[in-house]
Amino acid sequence: MMASTTRRNGLRPISAALLLLLVWAGAARLYPPVILPGPIETLQALAALVAEGALWEPLKRTIARFAAGFALAFLLGAGLGVAAGWRDSVQAYIRPAISLLQAVPPVSWMLLAIMWLGTNGGAQVLIVTIALVPVFFFNTVEGVRQAPRELLEMAAVYQVGTGKRIAGIYMPALKPFWSAAVMVNLGMGWKTVVMAELISGHTGIGASMNTARIYLEMPDVMAWTLVIALLGLSMEQIARKLLHRKEPAAAD
Repeated sequence: MMASTTRRNGLRPISAALLLLLVWAGAARLYPPVILPGPIETLQALAALVAEGALWEPLKRTIARFAAGFALAFLLGAGLGVAAGWRDSVQAYIRPAISLLQAVPPVSWMLLAIMWLGTNGGAQVLIVTIALVPVFFFNTVEGVRQAPRELLEMAAVYQVGTGKRIAGIYMPALKPFWSAAVMVNLGMGWKTVVMAELISGHTGIGASMNTARIYLEMPDVMAWTLVIALLGLSMEQIARKLLHRKEPAAAD
């Protein structure tokens, strides 16, 4: 029974993908390729990008910018979140600033980032960082506040060191909040970096999509869109497996 249920759960994503593929192919028959290329035209365009060597350089640049922005966002958001979670006085200053950061649309930050950093990559990294910091910050604050008070009181009574308190009390409390933040920010950050490149970049996946759009090379646009979707889904699946893998059982 369990094996049958597992098999059905594994087939659902495949069934959904096939249904989406059929809908796409059906809709493409109603329009010329210059408006909506079908799956075959898209795969042919993707194969041409690979054969011409036009895929890998934009891909590497976009992934590098995404990784840099994601890492900076985690360091800033988690660091400020820990400080704000420990001290209400610190949170009174930081929380309004983070809320303001979250309220400003990314397009506004994009225009400012272009003026500050130009269009060679720094602006895109900054946009990703700004977009992801609030989620890491608020989740970290909640994680720190969810640390069991009785354990913290016992640690104070028995004069447990700061390092052991962090490893044994705070980190287990923060783990589910950080895991949730990572899953949310992976998708958000990936879409943000491509959007930033499309609007303000000269290199990367977004810039390549924009160039294809200008020259009405819609199969290339769809090929890049397929690459973005597949990479985004792959990153989320890998992160989910890494974040939810079971810890090895301790030896007796």
